[in-house]
Amino acid sequence: MQITQTTYSPLLSNQVSLQSSKDIQPAVNGTVTPVAQQPEALQSSSSFRSVDASSGNSQAGLEARERQQQSERVDLKRDELKKETKGAVEAEVEAQEQKQIQELAARDREVRQHEQSHAAVGGKYAGAPSYEFERGPDGRLYAVAGEVSIDTSPVPNDPEATLEKAEVIQRAALAVSEPSPQDRAVAAAAAAMAAEARAELATAKREDGEAEQADSARSEAQELREQRSAEERKERFEDQKELSEQQTERLKDFNRELQEVSERLLEVNQRLIDAGVFNKLIPEGYIFDKNV
Repeated sequence: MQITQTTYSPLLSNQVSLQSSKDIQPAVNGTVTPVAQQPEALQSSSSFRSVDASSGNSQAGLEARERQQQSERVDLKRDELKKETKGAVEAEVEAQEQKQIQELAARDREVRQHEQSHAAVGGKYAGAPSYEFERGPDGRLYAVAGEVSIDTSPVPNDPEATLEKAEVIQRAALAVSEPSPQDRAVAAAAAAMAAEARAELATAKREDGEAEQADSARSEAQELREQRSAEERKERFEDQKELSEQQTERLKDFNRELQEVSERLLEVNQRLIDAGVFNKLIPEGYIFDKNV
């Protein structure tokens, strides 16, 4: 708010209206002579009156005193009018000065609150407020303008930190109820910086996603290879197990067949012995302890 100091210089006019003095006029101009004292020759004349010397002198003195008194009354009224006018002008000037002081005080509060709001929200990115002052009629200095410096540079090689910083700057610029054009410009610059940071983050995320997909593909391929290898090992194991079972079964069959052969041989041998063809292979009472 631009406060314009207005100096009032009322002019006091030395020409005072004497309109009211028109009513203060001598009731009679000249000397009034009673009709009885006038010469008979002049009683019938309305244009001329006879006045003696002594009567004329006293009448002239009376008129002079009346004119002096009238002049004094006019001077007194002029002085009173001057005083009233001067008092009114001084009161008006004082009222204007008080109004100007109130406006300056209100502006001072508004400017300080405005800049302190920027600094508080800006935090570590904002500097201390600086002000421009104007001296008021009371001799005091009032802040009429101010500014807060703020760092709007991006954080190198860190788009996430840059995005956070841009959001803080944008909030600081719009922290006041009525942002100035400069405040809106700073907010717009912060919004642009935030958009760039988001784009960088999106690109990095996409690249990370592609890398993750590649890693995932490699992992899946490795898992498939391992799964296939496990399946092959399992198949070989099953085959070996089946083969072993088959071999075991064949061995059992062979053992059964061998047992049957042995039993038949024993039976034949027993028949031959019973028939007396030859003696027993193992006589009774003989301990056979030979490893076969």
